[in-house]
Amino acid sequence: MQTVQGIGFYPGSSRRFDAKVTLSHAADTLELVDIATGKVMLICALSAVRVDKAAGSGPRQIYLPDNWLIQIDDPADVALFGEADSNRILRFFEDMQPRMIAVVAGAVLATWLVWKHGLTLIVAVAVYMTPETIRDAMDRGTLQSIDFLMAEPSALTTSDQEDVRAIFDAILAQVPKRELDSRAFELLFRDVPDMGPNAFALPGGTIVVTDQLATDFGQDADVIAGILGHELAHTLQDHGLKQLYRSLSVYVLLAMIAGDLGPVLEDIALEGQLLVRLSFSRNHEAEADKIGVRLASEAGFDGKGLARFFQALEAEQLDLPWLSSHPSFESRIEAITSQD
Repeated sequence: MQTVQGIGFYPGSSRRFDAKVTLSHAADTLELVDIATGKVMLICALSAVRVDKAAGSGPRQIYLPDNWLIQIDDPADVALFGEADSNRILRFFEDMQPRMIAVVAGAVLATWLVWKHGLTLIVAVAVYMTPETIRDAMDRGTLQSIDFLMAEPSALTTSDQEDVRAIFDAILAQVPKRELDSRAFELLFRDVPDMGPNAFALPGGTIVVTDQLATDFGQDADVIAGILGHELAHTLQDHGLKQLYRSLSVYVLLAMIAGDLGPVLEDIALEGQLLVRLSFSRNHEAEADKIGVRLASEAGFDGKGLARFFQALEAEQLDLPWLSSHPSFESRIEAITSQD
């Protein structure tokens, strides 16, 4: 004789009671008893009992004749009702949830493979999915950070600014019309002593020139043209966004898998300091040099004047933070001067 406890249910009802089941395998009988009253609710043949199939780790249903039902939590107790060995094996694997483990492991592996070998494609898709409104918001957020952290209003005279702006307009005229129609290019000036003679491009089309650049190199229109062409190339080729998304590759990948890049882009747009801290890759710099020289040349300047800028920096041995991840001066000068 063996006794099992569980929750009993009246036939066709949700009314429950604490139940005790006594099993006699020798006599092939089962006795269902209400523990609270001691009343025998049912006596039946053990062979008439049906055990439901395992479903995860939840309680098991034991179906008795005349629609009586008992729920058993302990798998060892369920086995007393004659559960087949195959069902017990199946329950073991379901409790271990190997399929779930396999799915999670497969998803992690797939995510790693995509991140490892498909990052370029991921970045390209993320750039394509970025609307112009978000790019503009990035520009505003970045400028606000720069103005708050390191920049002062430009001290250049109106005449000096107009000289640089005339060069910028001439180069901008060489940009394909579809690019001019898709974003609003803008030239701004800032006094940023920590950046030295510099210019930088933002994703939405904003180009910022430092006062020191205009002061040190403003007399050489070819140098200014080469630098502005270089910065326009960064924007045209979406180098800023590509570097940003590459640095946030895991975050962007998970957002793409979830199917919603919106919150990611909004956070990036609001966190302008992130763009400030990024540096372009060596490949991006080399590409921007090449395109910048071409744009300046098409505008009527000597695009290779950009090489004189790097020669001047090399001669002065300037160690500017924004040059830390760039190609060497020597390699850039050689590439520019040998360009057709």
